[in-house]
Amino acid sequence: MVDVFSPEKRSYVMSRIRGKNTKIELAVGRMLRGAGIRFTKHPDIFGRPDFLAGGRVAVFCDGDFWHGYDYACRRPQQRYWRDKIEGNMRRDRQVTRRLRREGYSVVRLWEHDIERRPDVCMRRIMRIVRSRAPQ
Repeated sequence: MVDVFSPEKRSYVMSRIRGKNTKIELAVGRMLRGAGIRFTKHPDIFGRPDFLAGGRVAVFCDGDFWHGYDYACRRPQQRYWRDKIEGNMRRDRQVTRRLRREGYSVVRLWEHDIERRPDVCMRRIMRIVRSRAPQ
């Protein structure tokens, strides 16, 4: 299938897609604040997690489309999008592995879970933050 936009229009459309302060990211920030967990947004560490919570817990808020949720069933037809999403998935795995090697706990939350089951997402973060707290 051919792109319906010209290259210039596609570039403009893609430039409007936010990378920071997305709806799901703002929701997670509100949950962390509400739970009294101290955090930093977009810390200057490898992989640029959305949040660094409770010390060394890197939290990523992954959009379902962009990060390949249920990719085997929802694989795009266009080669461009397949390459883009597969590249994102590959990068996500590399970032997770490196951060864990460097001593961080990594939490990846899917967009649909943040929207539909925020309590489950918050419990996951809380459990990991508590497990890393000094005794």
